[in-house]
Amino acid sequence: MGECTVKRAILLLPIVIMFALGAVTIAPAQSANKSAVVEREVRAVFDKWSNALSSGDKKTYLDAFWNSPRLIIRVANGEFRGAEAYRKRIEAAQLPPGNPSDYRNIEVVVLGTDAAVVTYERPAPGQANAAAGEALIFRGTLVYTRTAEGWKIAAWHAHSVPAQTTKHSG
Repeated sequence: MGECTVKRAILLLPIVIMFALGAVTIAPAQSANKSAVVEREVRAVFDKWSNALSSGDKKTYLDAFWNSPRLIIRVANGEFRGAEAYRKRIEAAQLPPGNPSDYRNIEVVVLGTDAAVVTYERPAPGQANAAAGEALIFRGTLVYTRTAEGWKIAAWHAHSVPAQTTKHSG
């Protein structure tokens, strides 16, 4: 009986190893697939937000933000903390005109299944260029979080830089 058990173990060992190796190689593939899905979802939400901003659609634009007192926005010489403060600011203002195709160098970095960062560049509005006396671009960073209502912007920072600014890699 002992010899029979050893033979079975020897015969089953390659099968067990094969299944174990299969599980190890499947996990990264599933993780990569999840990242690709998250990237597509976040990019679609970013495109909706940028189109709303460019077209002046305040409702869609504001709906893209996390409805939380912890929302933080730092743009154009202003800082807004909390969804309600930013909502009041936008409802009292006019969204800057633009074209959705103005957004370039858009990158989505997935941070697990519930967070992502999007970076982008776009030309600054004409009045910003005139005030600066040179061509400017806006560089922006958006932090997205998955909520019960879908992907929402939890933080946004944008600033202007001269259009000739070179990129640094590091």
